[in-house]
Amino acid sequence: MNIKASQIFDRFHARGILDKITGPDVDISRIDPVERSGAGSLIFVDNADFIDRAINGKPAAIVTNSELAAAFITLPSSTILISNNVRLAQALIRQAYDDHDHHDTGWPTIHPSATIHDTAGLAADVIIGPGVVISRNVTIGRNSIIKANTVVEQDVVIGDDCILHPNVVVAQGCELGNRVILKSGCVIGMEGFGFAQDQHGRSHRIPQTGKVVIEDDVLIGTNCNIDRAAYDETRIRSGCKFDALVHIAHNVDIGEDGLVLAHSTVAGSTTIGRGVIMSGQTGVLDHINIADNTILVQRAGVINDIDTPGTYAGLPTQPVKDYFRNIAIAHKLVELRKQMRQLEKQITELNKK
Repeated sequence: MNIKASQIFDRFHARGILDKITGPDVDISRIDPVERSGAGSLIFVDNADFIDRAINGKPAAIVTNSELAAAFITLPSSTILISNNVRLAQALIRQAYDDHDHHDTGWPTIHPSATIHDTAGLAADVIIGPGVVISRNVTIGRNSIIKANTVVEQDVVIGDDCILHPNVVVAQGCELGNRVILKSGCVIGMEGFGFAQDQHGRSHRIPQTGKVVIEDDVLIGTNCNIDRAAYDETRIRSGCKFDALVHIAHNVDIGEDGLVLAHSTVAGSTTIGRGVIMSGQTGVLDHINIADNTILVQRAGVINDIDTPGTYAGLPTQPVKDYFRNIAIAHKLVELRKQMRQLEKQITELNKK
């Protein structure tokens, strides 16, 4: 990395990420954490606790907010870049200048050990890693990367600029939009858990003949499982981000920009609205509807529809304020029980008089 601070400003000011630039137009050679900053460093500071460390490091440039910018007046040789969202600026600037280069594999563009069906349609710049299997009638868009030992089954459609990390499986007929990232171990489109039982209690498989559709700009974390639909589709809408070890059952529909954290599970035919946040170990029962902009915390267990946006917690879910009040009371139940026994004893003694 070798770039002028003004070049970074111009690029991200045009996108509304950086608002103002002050100080000299320095050369930036790398992006560092505050703790390792020094000559040539670009750092990000959005917390007053890091001001002293930033000043001591004497970095080339600092991205900070307008409230903290005045603290760096003692660094006249540093460029100050002002943003109203330093964390977002960090995300986008690092994506542009400080991310892994997944195109730099060290292998041929299509590794000779890959197995690619003659009917597959791959854009000219697609990268295929060692041991990859691409089945019949697969379509892969431009600039996409399929890493080692990934399996893409028949009739799958993959858009542009996607990254499928090692050991991913995308089952037949599933569709990925543009800029989708599937991390290692993801399984997309295996059969959902659908069985019918006979009079002897034996379970008989119901074929799951639908598909999974993952829209644009979705990231699915390591070892997640998204089941194909029984008939139509399981859909993960644009902008969703999944942590590791998430299970989404058949025919679920998750709305745009949802966040699903680790160990969460959504049972079949549930519809989750736009912008819903599910914190770690959230569980949602089947055939549930959850309103837009709902936040689920404290291992929420959703067993009924949530019609009103808000923050909910516990099992069964309740508004988070009620949840914490009830938890506070629960912690006092032993003492309350002792008090009740004392009162009962006093009442009994009074009745004897």
